[in-house]
Amino acid sequence: MRNTGATIGERYWHDSLLDTVEMLSRGMGEEGSPDEPPKFKTYLGRPRLPLPQRLPLTIGTVGSAFAGGASRELDLDLLGTLLYYGYGFSRVDVGAVGGWPYHRLVPSARCFYPTELYVCIPGPGGLPCGVHHYDQLHHALVTLREDAHEEILAAAVGADLDRAAMVVVLTSHFWKTAFRYRHYAYRLCTQEAGMVAGNVLLVAAALGLGGHVHHQFLDAALDRLLGVAPGEERSMAVIPLFPAGSTPLRPRRRDGSMSASDLAATLPVIDAPFRDVPKDLSLASDVYEIDSNSVLEDTCEFTAPLPPPETNTDGHRVPLPSVGGDPDLADALRTRNSGGTLFRPLRKPIDGTALARIARYPVHSYISDIGGTPLGEVYLVVQHVDGVDVGVYRCERDGAAMSRLGSLPKDRLDATVLGPSVVDMAAVNVVCYVVTDRHRRADRHGNRGYRIAGIDAGIVAQRICVLAGAGGLAARPINGYAVREVLRLLGIEDPARTPMFQIAIGQRTINAQYEMPIVF
Repeated sequence: MRNTGATIGERYWHDSLLDTVEMLSRGMGEEGSPDEPPKFKTYLGRPRLPLPQRLPLTIGTVGSAFAGGASRELDLDLLGTLLYYGYGFSRVDVGAVGGWPYHRLVPSARCFYPTELYVCIPGPGGLPCGVHHYDQLHHALVTLREDAHEEILAAAVGADLDRAAMVVVLTSHFWKTAFRYRHYAYRLCTQEAGMVAGNVLLVAAALGLGGHVHHQFLDAALDRLLGVAPGEERSMAVIPLFPAGSTPLRPRRRDGSMSASDLAATLPVIDAPFRDVPKDLSLASDVYEIDSNSVLEDTCEFTAPLPPPETNTDGHRVPLPSVGGDPDLADALRTRNSGGTLFRPLRKPIDGTALARIARYPVHSYISDIGGTPLGEVYLVVQHVDGVDVGVYRCERDGAAMSRLGSLPKDRLDATVLGPSVVDMAAVNVVCYVVTDRHRRADRHGNRGYRIAGIDAGIVAQRICVLAGAGGLAARPINGYAVREVLRLLGIEDPARTPMFQIAIGQRTINAQYEMPIVF
């Protein structure tokens, strides 16, 4: 079984996080070149069902995205709202400032958006039964199968989905990022898949739906169900959604194991052509190598869920102040911004309540098939916040406090920058790091541990970006950091603990760019 062991995964951990410069030096593509894929996946000759074109401007408070809104039954209006705010086409940037014009409600490296979103809707009911692709450009569903094949889907994830109103499947179409970033693209794809998964969970909860994340499933069976191109696009995460209050994760009882190939063979192949470009996958061979060696080929490879991580008690506990007002999640998502091509924030302190809003929820638990999620911790490097001492802090899982871990040595944050800086690190108010234990992931999940850790960290990172947006702040995920220097900055001595995300948060300055919202 290809996922057994972690040799390939461990090498990719090293190359993509500890030796990034060498990996990138092996080749980079060019934007605007003939092998750059279209920005939106467009199927050819498939029936398209337009979703409701008048969307609500409010969907529930940011707090309800974590606590859960009032339970609702899924209908076509709710489905359209969920998909738009979950992963919709939200903005076009025009103007004198260079950059990437087409934006969605989730960040993406250079706005390449390799993540694709599919929905499996069971029947009967008032919704279109079947397997569909979400077409963001037209806010519509493209039907790939008229049968959702619920039993096959449930068998592929090893869980009881009888009460699910729908199931979201996220994939990565690797070449959409690999044409530019080559071997490094797998890191970016796993990160983004996690951010989209995190956003779907937030929006679903605010709308009165609950969900859980499956990191483990039979890849070949799901890929066949979706009709994706073998070896080019891969299922990355599965999110069943239920009416709020009915979301416990219930494993399916079965005798023996189920193989991915046997399950896939029960599904007819579908022909689903889409607009694409010629490509040379050998230019990003590391991406396709770790992907093909991270698949689960039999349900006997699934691991049992673990309990939540032990609470870290080091540091001085600093209670978080109460935060007045709770903005609507829709407003926070529209406000969310990465700060522009070059992020040069105002050199001005923010109020302590803005920091409290960010620190309260990042490590809030979510339900998953691996248990104890999120897996990592969130560290905050605080620079310019009224009423909060400059220093290094950690978010506490109870959401009521931060722990102060130490001071911020002069120039230590600058020392973490790897390559040309796209952010004025001296001016940002806060820098967030999402840190996980890579050895624990590899030992338990083999090569797939890299994918799981990236997706889990992405779920947390999206929370941070949305919470920053709720306070009117820009949040810029940046991968240009030196891992060993970050560990020194945070006072972490265990080299297996790895910063998966760096997110700089600050106040935007005015520029010459016009940001035109797209509202259906």
